[in-house]
Amino acid sequence: MAVCVTLTVLNLVLLFAVIRKLRDQPRHPELKPQTLAPGTAVRQFEATTTTGATITEESLTSTVVAFVSPSCAPCRDLVASIPDLVPRLGEPLLLVVVEELDDDTRDAVAGLDGVTVVAGIESTALTTAFGVASYPTVARVAGRLVVSSGGKLTDVLDRVAS
Repeated sequence: MAVCVTLTVLNLVLLFAVIRKLRDQPRHPELKPQTLAPGTAVRQFEATTTTGATITEESLTSTVVAFVSPSCAPCRDLVASIPDLVPRLGEPLLLVVVEELDDDTRDAVAGLDGVTVVAGIESTALTTAFGVASYPTVARVAGRLVVSSGGKLTDVLDRVAS
């Protein structure tokens, strides 16, 4: 009986030590967005936009491509910045939504010139062609090569203007 009580007390002491250690950890560590290395070639793909047009890797002559998921907070921030930043890009924006297009995203890009949207199952071809594994990811493409990339539109904005 004494051994059982001793082991229980020891277990509780260790448990409280682990809990204290976990509380000292940052709650939401700052994750670095995935970036695509400059010079990365975009592989072949074919996808249909939300307006029914077909795009391929050949149509990305000079384009900014943004990959987002409506279920992630940084992606929602990126989508909210589109109306303000698209006029400053100076290049068309291809918005790749990896889930079905939600109302907030649809409203953010409605009526904007120079924005093309690929959503849902059609986005799979693009995420594979670019090798995207985290969201948001933004890449500036010239020819079939990634020129610059980051996690926000502003990451490629400075490079577009130069």
